[in-house]
Amino acid sequence: MVDNLCGQFNLSAVPVYNLINLGRYVVTDFALTFNFCCELGLIASERSCTRCRRKLKLSLDHREEKSTPVIFRCTNSKCAMHSYYFSLRDGTLFESSKLSIEKVVILANLFVSKITSFQQIQDQCQLSGETKLSSETISDWLSYFREICLEVVAQKTSKLIGGPGLTVEVDESKFGKRKYNKGRLVEGQWVVGGICRETKEVFLAPCPQKQRDAATLLTIINNHVNKQSTIITDCWRAYDQLNADSWAHLTVNHQYNFVGMCVT
Repeated sequence: MVDNLCGQFNLSAVPVYNLINLGRYVVTDFALTFNFCCELGLIASERSCTRCRRKLKLSLDHREEKSTPVIFRCTNSKCAMHSYYFSLRDGTLFESSKLSIEKVVILANLFVSKITSFQQIQDQCQLSGETKLSSETISDWLSYFREICLEVVAQKTSKLIGGPGLTVEVDESKFGKRKYNKGRLVEGQWVVGGICRETKEVFLAPCPQKQRDAATLLTIINNHVNKQSTIITDCWRAYDQLNADSWAHLTVNHQYNFVGMCVT
């Protein structure tokens, strides 16, 4: 198995990344899954020992009850005295999970395919010799994937959206605790997002120090929305500051689904 762990995978060799081809080309054995994840940057194919800085060697993990059959091991005799090894999962989205990497890959494929039926996910993720996923596990992973997407969008948001004659809808939401507590979006984090109705461009930005006051919201909007846009928000009073700052501002009352001019 170890000899096949080259860390390279020809992504173009897979005609379409549906569940059938995923099972045929990617998750049929661990080596293929490993190479696939390395090619996508989900797992590092090479690592160095944190103690002696030598290049680590991929080795079979003979310990019992391990969901990943391969580890990184240091060949330095001084480090070997301490059984110095590193998990493939360290620092990845697979870290701390007891699920096999193959099953997580299938879960991710179902997520991007917009399959959210728990029963269908349980059936599709049922690998040989493994128990069915619980509803709690599925819910955790779907939430985790959503927040990864949100994190990526937040990192990639670099320009102003909207503009003259364009309308930007802005709202805020609070995100809960994820399974592995990765990234910036931590438990109880308020996030402000916006979408331009006409161009479909979006922005996402976390609220610093979990604040959702007028000054914080106005700063985020100024940093991400063209001042010549028309902004639509809900009736949260913190948005009233937009009028004082000369924005073209409309509000929507979710109770009545009514859009009108904001009055301070």
